Amino acid sequence: MRKHLRTGLPCLVAAGVMLVPGGPGALAAPAAGGEDVTVYVGAGGTSFAGLSGKSLLRAAGRAGLTAQSPVGSLRDAQAVLEARNTRNATILLRGGTYTDAGVEWGPGIADGTVTVKAQPGTGPVTFDGRAAKAGYWTKVGPKSPKLNFQGPYTVKRYGDGGIKATGTKKDGPVKGLVVNRITFKQIGNAWVRGGKGYAGVHLNYVSKAKITNNSFVNLENTKVPGNMHGVYFAFNQTQKTPGSNGNLVKGNTFQVISGDPVRASDGSNGNKVQKNVFKKGRDHKGKTRGNGNHGMFTYWVFPRANTCGKGGNTFSGNTYTVNYYNKKAPAVRSGSDTGRTCKSVKDAGGNTYKR
Repeated sequence: MRKHLRTGLPCLVAAGVMLVPGGPGALAAPAAGGEDVTVYVGAGGTSFAGLSGKSLLRAAGRAGLTAQSPVGSLRDAQAVLEARNTRNATILLRGGTYTDAGVEWGPGIADGTVTVKAQPGTGPVTFDGRAAKAGYWTKVGPKSPKLNFQGPYTVKRYGDGGIKATGTKKDGPVKGLVVNRITFKQIGNAWVRGGKGYAGVHLNYVSKAKITNNSFVNLENTKVPGNMHGVYFAFNQTQKTPGSNGNLVKGNTFQVISGDPVRASDGSNGNKVQKNVFKKGRDHKGKTRGNGNHGMFTYWVFPRANTCGKGGNTFSGNTYTVNYYNKKAPAVRSGSDTGRTCKSVKDAGGNTYKR
């Protein structure tokens, strides 16, 4: 994996250097408040490993700006954005397989929105985490740019999960996260030795995220099956923040998730799970299974935050089948490890069970 050296990069404008290439794909002069940048990424593209200081500044300021001169990874693309006075950015992924893992979107990369999408007409894009052995594909914080992950592309073989977004007491929740048309596949320790197996999209103190039109396939934890979820609404456990509120999970497919495919906890409220399909498939050993144990959308109380969700967690218009153990489970359920009784998730109607 390439080593990423971007900490403390000054922007080119602040340094008094304006790199605006001419010809096709050229960037316009920076607008007030920063420029909008498109960065091209391709397997085998330019790497900034081993560079630092002015050398890194010069290289990152001029690389990746055309399809003919891509950078090699998401981390390299971050360095380009941080080296320029970036407002909004589009990162275009050329078809191929990438090994990025644990990519963190911290402050200073861009001031506005960063859209990560596949470059049309270049073939399928896959992020494969086997080289990392454990961890998440990418992490988002409250001071990150607004992240807009737009597929189609595949995120597979990560030991802990796909996307982890975590808010903090100081900076508040992560806001504006969009995850659309991504396939999260073969995640967890059933597929990656040493993985912990948590979630395809793991939201810890996140508000108003849109998780739409994705596929969650074979997310399996063999050591503690119930710990693995497709989408998980929770809080920042270390800082005891509020939960994740007002998020939308719509139009997704869940297939063979060892834990409840959508789970809320820690006081998370107002999360809507609409028009998704929960269906059967083959597990890591080839056995036919459905999803979860207690239900399709569950709220659970743990000793770490012995509190119920106040309301608004709803499940509507979904189609579902048997659970991971091939038994019929309820569409929704509120449960507890503390003996507390909650009614924190509601069946809002229009749900269809098909064995």
